[in-house]
Amino acid sequence: LPTPTSLADDVRFWEDIFGKYTSDQCVVHDNKDLSIVYQVKPVRSRTSRGRRYLQRKAVVDVKKALQQLGRTGKARTGLQRTIVRKIPRAKRAPWFYRKAARQVRCQRGVDLRASLKRSKVHLPMIRSVFRRKDLPMDLAYLPHLESGFNTKARSKAGAVGLWQFMRATARGLGLKVTRNRDYRYNPYLSTVYAAKYLKELHHELKTWPLAITAYNYGENGVKRAVRKYGYDYIKIRNNHRTRLFRFAARNYYPSFIAARNVAKGTTWSDAAPRKKGLLFGSN
Repeated sequence: LPTPTSLADDVRFWEDIFGKYTSDQCVVHDNKDLSIVYQVKPVRSRTSRGRRYLQRKAVVDVKKALQQLGRTGKARTGLQRTIVRKIPRAKRAPWFYRKAARQVRCQRGVDLRASLKRSKVHLPMIRSVFRRKDLPMDLAYLPHLESGFNTKARSKAGAVGLWQFMRATARGLGLKVTRNRDYRYNPYLSTVYAAKYLKELHHELKTWPLAITAYNYGENGVKRAVRKYGYDYIKIRNNHRTRLFRFAARNYYPSFIAARNVAKGTTWSDAAPRKKGLLFGSN
């Protein structure tokens, strides 16, 4: 599957989220330019409320430091000096600091180890189905993002199973979903219909980056973006803005590529496994 050069920084960011940082770490970053990581703060707490507080504080601290830089243009605290060092030299100006203050976000690390362990059970079957359907083998790694290869996974929105099908989507594809029998939980049958769905998305949207984005964001949403910007994934990613097409949808494809790379033991810039973090070189 293609990895556009312009996505290099984004893929590296997500590789580190999946393979370097833990869920007890908050990576405070610019939500538009993922190459800008201001700091990594511990957010370990006994309660989810305590963790949320630490995450908010990490974001607010950076936001306030950027706002102050936007007013004065000079770094006067340790945090402000750290922030300035993380920003490309050409952007070190009050106008950028003010803009950046509105784009601060926290992303916790994601431990893929359990997903990687579960995937060993299902990947041979998935690859076999995808091979018969003439689909790229890399698509077999998509459940790392969707369900963590947990066949019993259920989202808050009601998507279930290995491939996280919504009820309406599954029925539209022909997968049986009734009160007594829900084949979305069946690993083999849901994989057969996931292959069918992915092939249909690719036929409609022409490119795999758009098809994979549509798997998460929705086919109709991507079609509306195509009508406006054409079949150029990067152009859509950089310019399309709706209430739903926000950070998660914009980053679904690069995060998928990163999860694939971590699962394979390679990174964007390395031909061999990277020997650091939780997962790189851990086999």
